[in-house]
Amino acid sequence: MKACIKEYNASLPPLLKASGTREQLLEQIETVDPELAKKERAKSLPYNISGTKEQLTEIARKIRPELVTLEDWQKRQQEENAGKTFISPDMYEQAKNIHAALQNNTDAARLLNHPDRKSEISYFGFDEETGLEIRVRPDIEIRLPYESICADVKSVSLGYVRQERLKDRLHREIIERDYHLSAAMYCDVANLDKFFWIFVNKDAGYHWVAVVEASQELLELGRQEYRRTLRQINEALETNNWPAPITESYTDELNDFDLRRLEALSI
Repeated sequence: MKACIKEYNASLPPLLKASGTREQLLEQIETVDPELAKKERAKSLPYNISGTKEQLTEIARKIRPELVTLEDWQKRQQEENAGKTFISPDMYEQAKNIHAALQNNTDAARLLNHPDRKSEISYFGFDEETGLEIRVRPDIEIRLPYESICADVKSVSLGYVRQERLKDRLHREIIERDYHLSAAMYCDVANLDKFFWIFVNKDAGYHWVAVVEASQELLELGRQEYRRTLRQINEALETNNWPAPITESYTDELNDFDLRRLEALSI
């Protein structure tokens, strides 16, 4: 701010200098040479370069109306970026690597780049049993003369899982995250025949891809589960009773996998 004001002050024509205030001198000059006093009064006075930041900013704006301060720029950035999510260079690099991995996988690329592919189309319907509205929006759908295909892209972080256990982990990912429920609902509401998940590992430097088709049994399981959930939602809406997921104490039991582990360790 001070540099701007100093530059402006230096550009002004020099003022008369003598003892006393400027106005006192001009009054005396006016008695001798009114024209000279008039010209001197018409000259712009230099601005003071001391004061608060706000005062100096106000002066600088008078000199340069187009002035943009750091605070102005920051405020403008906040307004322009409101509601946006910033992407760091590392995140951008990761996204490019994941994209490359997807394109390098033959099965994934065939789905992603199919000429008849449509993306993010919304479908609306009503559940026949409860009357509840259902909405779905598949990532990818491909409608062919002989079948209709749907696919969802899912990122996972399974870089440290042993190869022989990966299929089991992907199945667990599907079940625990209820991906099979949404797959069945997509197929029912959008009238689709087949459903695929395109899993891509997001761990840096290890972006493998697996295309997994949902079996008819898995889709049926998802269908039964989402319909049960709709019945529960409908009952809660009708009774205005939204029970907690666990309503009573219980004893934790070993599942089949843990029972086999116990049996193996007991030998």
